[in-house]
Amino acid sequence: MGSFAFEPVGADAPKNVSPYELRAMVATGLRGRTYLSYTSAGKPVAVKVFRFGVGSDPKARARFLRAVTVARSMHCEFVAPVLGAGFAQHKLWQATQYEPGPSLADAVFRYGALPREGVRRLALALTKVVGELHLVGLSGRGLIPPDVVLTANGPRVVDLGFARVEIEGGGGEGTTSVLLDEIPGRYASNEAVLAQDVRDVAEILYFAATGRSVGGDPADILSPGTGNCPEALRELIAAGLRQDAGRRPRLAELAAAASTAGVPATTAARWEADDWLPKGALADANERAALVASIYRQHAWIVGGAMPESLLHTGSSTPGVDRPQAVEDRRPSEQKLTAADLSKTLARRVWKRRPGA
Repeated sequence: MGSFAFEPVGADAPKNVSPYELRAMVATGLRGRTYLSYTSAGKPVAVKVFRFGVGSDPKARARFLRAVTVARSMHCEFVAPVLGAGFAQHKLWQATQYEPGPSLADAVFRYGALPREGVRRLALALTKVVGELHLVGLSGRGLIPPDVVLTANGPRVVDLGFARVEIEGGGGEGTTSVLLDEIPGRYASNEAVLAQDVRDVAEILYFAATGRSVGGDPADILSPGTGNCPEALRELIAAGLRQDAGRRPRLAELAAAASTAGVPATTAARWEADDWLPKGALADANERAALVASIYRQHAWIVGGAMPESLLHTGSSTPGVDRPQAVEDRRPSEQKLTAADLSKTLARRVWKRRPGA
């Protein structure tokens, strides 16, 4: 726990990702960097800025933006809502609701495989997400564990995979090419793509239950001694990993096996009362949520002049003494702290702080 930290926004971050002002860098990876921002109402937003060159082709960029438009029509509680996208300073970006928590990949690496109830809830979430995607004419686009975040309120898919980046010829900025999915609508009633999505879901569930990637003989999931897997899902996960796409189960079968429908009420209540996350993963999610709220409060103080209570100091601990609710900055304007200074002045205090420290 406490092994993560947000970084200050770098000088190379786009300056006009309208309407979002970047507050911290949440993560960096092969495809680009993800930053923390907020809506005008204070809701946290994750802004992914893709690497230079991604989406530079106008036709590819148009396909990407059309996919974003379609995704915004989705209403699935297990998907981080897509808020928008754009092209700024020759960089493509996409904004989604920020979901506080470790990715499934990080959680399993740090805290171990999910409990049985966690695997069941994950199966429910993923089957619902893939089903909703196909309803609007999209696909799962190769869902992988890093695309799933484990929040205190349940699993959330945070990356619908609109852009796929491939490094050619050993990598390097000049060798980046973009592989974008086809125009939305192609996947409607496409059984081959749905079968691939079923395999992707089965691979994620296998990983969540066993703590390891599929390899060797994945049929070992059939053994009651392998992984933390609900018995009703074992055969379906194994079947979903078959090479022959025609012999994989249907998405509805996986969903039904993970559902509490048809299960005695006392049994269903016992399942839902069980821990679904390792304790470390739950603490991680809660700490991230608190850190995101703290960054927003710090910024609100800087731009609005209302000092957060945690920073107030009256010099007296006498009960009943009112604490000041705001501090006026009387310094000359050129010396006042502005929102632009946030990444510098609060880097050590907030973003580099280890949660719980």
